[in-house]
Amino acid sequence: MLNYMDQYLLENLAQELKIAPLNIVRENAELAFLHQLSQNNIAKRLIFYGGTALRLAYNSPRFSEDLDFLMTGKISAKELASLMAGLEKETGFSLKDLKDKRNTLFALLNVADPALKHPINIKIEISKKKNGLKTEYLPLVSPCSPFKPIIQTATIQSLKNLKMQVIKDRQDPKDWFDLWYITKYLKEKYEPPVKFPFDKTEFERQLKRFLPKDKWMVIKQIYD
Repeated sequence: MLNYMDQYLLENLAQELKIAPLNIVRENAELAFLHQLSQNNIAKRLIFYGGTALRLAYNSPRFSEDLDFLMTGKISAKELASLMAGLEKETGFSLKDLKDKRNTLFALLNVADPALKHPINIKIEISKKKNGLKTEYLPLVSPCSPFKPIIQTATIQSLKNLKMQVIKDRQDPKDWFDLWYITKYLKEKYEPPVKFPFDKTEFERQLKRFLPKDKWMVIKQIYD
């Protein structure tokens, strides 16, 4: 079951982590989903990657909105629908959307937490593209959740390679922060593959939504 926090505990944790309660509720829900996933056969055919993997497996300070996976063995839309039906029963999530696209399986989960005025959505994307990523089984941990599922996760070097490529393909401040964090984690020089493309004020505004307040000072290091 999803472990809901009462308002008092949520507000205390938000003060301790210096982050908006919304991010805590979302991460608690993400871990509940990952816990249920880790006990399902589908998990053996998935690689967890992206910004949420970087946070939960490699301790990035950046909170994340989505759950991204790569498919290593065939997973049908019917199997995913069955998993989601079980999740609805076990966690209280509701499935808003499920689509079998050409290159991805897509699901949108809705989470109604009594501590929030409005429900939140968690987007789940499972890429069907071949990847060749190196992986390892890692515990996923967060101060926002009691769950510690073990999931096949992309290695930190594989995440770096992916971020280097995606920065060339799209403009998202979160990717730039992730690349900066990975290079610090690996103790390597931070060298983005393209010129910084953002208005600095807007770049900082977007990242501050997902970073604890005591980490805001590192943002300028990404573009200085």
